[in-house]
Amino acid sequence: MRTIGRIPLLLILMVASLSLWIIFAKLVVPAVIESAYRGESWSLVNRMIRGQATHPVSKYIQDWDVVTIPVLLSGVGFWLVVFVISSPAFVRRMVGAATPGSLGAIRTLVCLVLLLTTLIEDLPSLALLPAEMRRSLGVTKYLYMLPIGFDALIASEASLRAFKWLTELILFLGMIGWRTRLVIPLGALCTLVFFGILIDYSFFWHQNLVPIYMMIALSFTPCGDGWSIDRLRKIAQGEAVPDAGRASPVYGWSRYICWVILAWPYVANGLSKLEGGGLYWGNATNMRTYLYAQTLSPREFDWAWSLWFVHVPDIFFSLMGIFTLMTETLFGMVLFSRVARRIFPVAAIMMHVGILLLQRILFVDLVLLQLIFFDFTQVRKAIGARVGNKRGRLQVLYDGLCPLCHRTVRLLTSLDLFTRLEFLDFRSLDLDGYNRRFGLKLALRDLEEEMFVVCRGKAYRGFAGYRRIAVAVPTFWPLALWLFVPGISLLGASVYRRVARNRQKMIWCDSHCPVRPSEERASSPIGTTGGADRGFGYAFAVCAIAAVSLLCWFYHIEFYPLTSWHLFAGLHTSGKIEYKKVFARYESGETSPARFEDGIGALALDGRYEAGLDICIEQTKPGDAEVCKKFLTAQATAYNRKARRGQKILAYEIQVWTWDFRSNPGDTNHGTLTKRFAFETNEGDKTRERNTLK
Repeated sequence: MRTIGRIPLLLILMVASLSLWIIFAKLVVPAVIESAYRGESWSLVNRMIRGQATHPVSKYIQDWDVVTIPVLLSGVGFWLVVFVISSPAFVRRMVGAATPGSLGAIRTLVCLVLLLTTLIEDLPSLALLPAEMRRSLGVTKYLYMLPIGFDALIASEASLRAFKWLTELILFLGMIGWRTRLVIPLGALCTLVFFGILIDYSFFWHQNLVPIYMMIALSFTPCGDGWSIDRLRKIAQGEAVPDAGRASPVYGWSRYICWVILAWPYVANGLSKLEGGGLYWGNATNMRTYLYAQTLSPREFDWAWSLWFVHVPDIFFSLMGIFTLMTETLFGMVLFSRVARRIFPVAAIMMHVGILLLQRILFVDLVLLQLIFFDFTQVRKAIGARVGNKRGRLQVLYDGLCPLCHRTVRLLTSLDLFTRLEFLDFRSLDLDGYNRRFGLKLALRDLEEEMFVVCRGKAYRGFAGYRRIAVAVPTFWPLALWLFVPGISLLGASVYRRVARNRQKMIWCDSHCPVRPSEERASSPIGTTGGADRGFGYAFAVCAIAAVSLLCWFYHIEFYPLTSWHLFAGLHTSGKIEYKKVFARYESGETSPARFEDGIGALALDGRYEAGLDICIEQTKPGDAEVCKKFLTAQATAYNRKARRGQKILAYEIQVWTWDFRSNPGDTNHGTLTKRFAFETNEGDKTRERNTLK
């Protein structure tokens, strides 16, 4: 069937979409506005039209017309960008081709990052918090509306623990590549809900958003074609799989989408800082404000290294600000330059290390995800060559007429990370010459009965050969130690001989079943006949991601999981900071700084409990006093469950401090106390009651 070329397809889609927009904007919307003006439309639309007694309906239609043209021009620009990035030249120079293993490695890394972060989260402890603290900051609010018992899930520690285990299991399966077509979308959904629940009880923090975006994108890519159980399963079943060593633009586009998803947050952050303060954002006072405020605020990390730089000249902080602006704003160059892909990921890692040390904020996801910009194929080959030269390659002699043997060889080839194995079909081998060359006495009859592995002039047969392979191939290292346990050799040799004797019967083949399955060709190069439509689809996806991201940034949208990435973008030049301290009084009579991190674990990271502290201090709403009481009671209860005798918390005191570091840089107290809030826990009431009884 003849396919439509790239340019005709672009013109058709552009004309169709813009025509639909014009019809919608000039015919449908004015009619809806007039209906809403008369109060005859849907209630939601009716509420959007206000001031009927002041303005005529024509004013609202004129206001809408102002929107029509910019959207039309934006649509034209969108299709022009799609045209440019779908061109063969752009694909060849910017996107590039990638192997199935490259995309599979990205899938493994993304799932690993999310798995690590879910493992350290104490989601079940969220059930201890009062429901009144919950503020739906995104899509999770629709889950509470549905009649699926979502409220009951949040209120139960057992249910949250089961959901946590389910999420971790799915992420692990995604990491090893089992049923990726199903598991990756499920992993994206579970992690989206998992972190959405945590955000609803704290504030909109941005860790793990990028890997969630990548999981969603990977759901639409062939990410299971490499480094996956799916690939090994197909090989074991004799099915064809994409050539592991052949690069294809299909995998290149999939990788490029992940690059776009990772690059945009940095660019958006840089633009936000330029929007908020221009180049002056990097001035020393602004940088000191951010560093000191985050260092003095309660966090899970105890160090306060940025306070050591109070007397350091301003130029040090200005250079830090300039480095941050340049790294973030120019990070988008990784999408267009190979050189930039070597420089900016390293710069970003350095920036995140600085943020951890001086602001005590850990972006473990963004640090690890920088690895997607590096191709470790050459490193892997270099390690394999070095190990091979030092220890020699293992030559595996197998039966070329045995379908099971061929499948085994294909499996071992896929798992041979450092190319330690060399496979030889003994039926096409000059056996006499081979024996003379290596000083062996291999017999054809023995080779027909068992597989042989030759290493450093010594031949290992059957199970002993598999043990040598397990030692040489890193994938088998967790299993290798067990193969040398006393008694395993006898059992393994017995099982192997049984399989070897019946290997021809284990896989049935007729004349139409090839002994050696042919590898699938990689997808057609994008830009050629048969591949244009698919390449156009990937280009459209990249532009759609960029368009949504720009809209979120421009309109400052913060609706989980959508965000504008306006982080630390304000300009502060007063030299004054405000921060909180929390103290606790214990049964022993001691009063010392309290660590809320030791209470409810779901709020332990990144100072997530600060939202609760704000409620207690500000109490701007009528019910805030009761919510504060429940929050602090839950914190004390969670801590006292694990506390030793005499160390239970009886009372909390939350203090607000203000420090003018420009006027008093040497103030050892780092400011003065301006506000305080005290709270007696239930444990304190019980203690007084016990003392009274005495």
